[in-house]
Amino acid sequence: MYDLFLSWVRTAVPAAVGSLIAWLATKGLVLDPAEATGLILAVGGICVTLYQVTVSTLQRRWPIVGVLLGSTKLPTYQSGTSQGLHSDRPLSSL
Repeated sequence: MYDLFLSWVRTAVPAAVGSLIAWLATKGLVLDPAEATGLILAVGGICVTLYQVTVSTLQRRWPIVGVLLGSTKLPTYQSGTSQGLHSDRPLSSL
């Protein structure tokens, strides 16, 4: 159960940081609400992805960098154990 929680944290932290970066990047722009929402969502997705990829890559070289993902510990998954709703079926059968 700890590894499942750890994986949630290591997903939520980049999402929060990337969203914050996107929001800050759009401050000062004069846009109507619909354009602002679309821009924040687009930039947010890019920022979340770049943050996750960058920090994960740096963590391979310098493990302490994992703190930027919420934890330096990587979740471990054991084969043959149920980790989710569809873990007992191959991905192609979903």
